[in-house]
Amino acid sequence: MKKIGIFGKAIAIIIALASLLSIFAACKQDKEDGPSPEDNKELLDISGYTIVRYDKSDSSITKKTSKMKVAIKSTLGLDLSVQTDWYNPNNAPDPNAKEILIDQTNRKESADALAKLEEKETDAYIIDITENKIVIVGKTDYSTLRGITYFIKNYVTISPKGSKLDTAHGKSVIQDYTAIKNISIDGMLDMDIEVMSTVLASEQKVSNTLGYTATLDHVYFPSVIELQHQPNEEDNGTLIAAMSIGETPAGGPMSSLGCIMKSVDNGKTWKIIFRPTETFKPWFWAGQMSHIYELPEKVGDMPAGTLIYSANTVNYSMYSHIGVWRSFDCGKTWKQYTIVAEGGGLKEGVWEPVMFYDNGYLYCFYSDDSNRKYDQRIVYKRSKDGVNWESAVNVCAFNNFGERPGMPIITKMGNGEYFLVYEYCGEGHDCFIYYKTTKDITKWNPTDPGTLLSAKVNGADYTMASSPTCVWTPAGGECGTLFAMGRREFGGDKTIRMYVSFDYGKTWTTMENPLPYKWYNSAVAGNDSIGYRSIMVLGADPSVIHYVSITNVGYVKGSQVQYARLKLYD
Repeated sequence: MKKIGIFGKAIAIIIALASLLSIFAACKQDKEDGPSPEDNKELLDISGYTIVRYDKSDSSITKKTSKMKVAIKSTLGLDLSVQTDWYNPNNAPDPNAKEILIDQTNRKESADALAKLEEKETDAYIIDITENKIVIVGKTDYSTLRGITYFIKNYVTISPKGSKLDTAHGKSVIQDYTAIKNISIDGMLDMDIEVMSTVLASEQKVSNTLGYTATLDHVYFPSVIELQHQPNEEDNGTLIAAMSIGETPAGGPMSSLGCIMKSVDNGKTWKIIFRPTETFKPWFWAGQMSHIYELPEKVGDMPAGTLIYSANTVNYSMYSHIGVWRSFDCGKTWKQYTIVAEGGGLKEGVWEPVMFYDNGYLYCFYSDDSNRKYDQRIVYKRSKDGVNWESAVNVCAFNNFGERPGMPIITKMGNGEYFLVYEYCGEGHDCFIYYKTTKDITKWNPTDPGTLLSAKVNGADYTMASSPTCVWTPAGGECGTLFAMGRREFGGDKTIRMYVSFDYGKTWTTMENPLPYKWYNSAVAGNDSIGYRSIMVLGADPSVIHYVSITNVGYVKGSQVQYARLKLYD
């Protein structure tokens, strides 16, 4: 019986192997018979093509066409020539020529493609691929730019090696495009700007903003985040904003100066979700100089996605501290759980907290008047668990009493350096905006003021003062794009602009402010809230910047908190 059993097992093994071989053969046959991922790609050999551009194209289209040429060369190894549509002296284009047609050229194929957009009520672009022509054209310059950008990203940069273009996205693609506003920056970057018509808060009598009727005397220190690290994926994409408000209450004393709002429709509408109150020292008002932050990684017992709200609790005659509230449920419930730093009143306080996560630590950068060796200094404290804070470390601490660096904002750039902007106040400094960089966030040269933020505008030096902000995004080329700005232009016509750098802050240019405001306006003279302080943060898509600011353009009196979404294209 034993021998028969062994023989039977051997037969069974042989049968099993035969079955596996047949399955393998069947799988192999299926793979050979069915299309492979490569077979699914529709490939177009564009060697021998010429890029033809409309001779009256806008300069931004001309520059974007050059970028397309560079992308084709770096990805496909083809150095295609670029010509304008008047290149043929007889003005009789060869219908059989292999061409990539940009904008409204004099080729029939451009007119045919544009005709397909006539029924579109909104702006739109088309990418139309025929036997020997590739047409990219929009109803306006803005949409043509978007069409070129889409072509580069979806047809060129994902192509296989060799001269073949991947056209799996379609031989005829029509996309609606709505641009509220478009800004081009030195041929390096162009940007769509969508400014929401709904304001978060404004200095007027309101019934919907706070849930009751009250006059908002001031709105200031707005900040915003897009949720990106929530355990419930449906919560990601929600916008959370925070601000400080001063109100004349209707029916009793106020207990909170803070306000946290939420938007689930990309900033079109906002709903208040929390008014923080002080629990450690309940006889003081909470919520001044507020800042909202989402943890990207776990800190202590706080998981990634924990919302962190930091703000000042102040009695200006005697006491101040930086308190922190947290929410584990996407902002539904909050609890004040720690105090970062304590100080005295107006001349000895702690101010303007900003949270920042790096390498396992939660950092709080803030302005500090509590050390009487300095008139004011910028310091940071850090915490491994988000609750207990290490001693303060100087970031800017100058030897001359009367010099007051303050209001720090920090961002991390693609080269690994940390970029910090601040206002340099005190005699002779007028709160000019300066910036500092370091490769190690824990190591700053505190006596070095850094560099004055400056650029040339119409041949003259353009500088700004007060309430700085900054953000770095990887969009915009090899070094990404660094944005920075202050609250007011120093001198000149009071036009508020934004600084832009494409080389990590070595050189700067400027652009118009996406949320413009007038620093001086006789109708709002004495209102100190305007522009106090703007914040820019990256979205889940790092080419999107969320921007909040306090403006007064189009507003008769007072000021308002506005939100804008900036979409960058490189």
